[in-house]
Amino acid sequence: MAVASIFTPRLELVAMRPECLRSELERDGRLAELLGCEVTAEWPPEVWEPHVWEMLLAAFAERPEEMAWHRYLLLRGERRVLIGTVNAGRWSGDPEEVELGYALVPELWRRGLATEAALALLKFVEASGRVRRLCAHTYPELTASVRILERCGFVLKGPGAEEGTIRYGKVVLRE
Repeated sequence: MAVASIFTPRLELVAMRPECLRSELERDGRLAELLGCEVTAEWPPEVWEPHVWEMLLAAFAERPEEMAWHRYLLLRGERRVLIGTVNAGRWSGDPEEVELGYALVPELWRRGLATEAALALLKFVEASGRVRRLCAHTYPELTASVRILERCGFVLKGPGAEEGTIRYGKVVLRE
């Protein structure tokens, strides 16, 4: 299933296909070739964990029509350097709720890139008309992450799913 990229002024969001996930799981070094991009030594971000790859492969198998939501890789510049990820997954089991997530390589933090990517993906997901609520989890001490959520229109809802986390939410307005 081919999924079109999403473009912002500074980024290209490329849907993470199952073959890319398998390449990452196997650490076969083919990701750059599969994406036609440059993968630096900073890849992957700390939060890019193997158990998430398994969840994504299961999500692709279960809901292939939502492949474009599960995970996007962020490419930057003419060299198309891989710098991060953004996703909107249905992890809660609630068919009307999608959870936002994002990660960048540390050298590019605090430049507005995560916010730019998150806003672009949220616009895409909201336009689908198949989501009523958005949520996100973070740690309260990650002030940059909290600011990203606030810039995207999320508000604090209370304690998060994991110990020490907080939950943010946003209602999707339908026309």
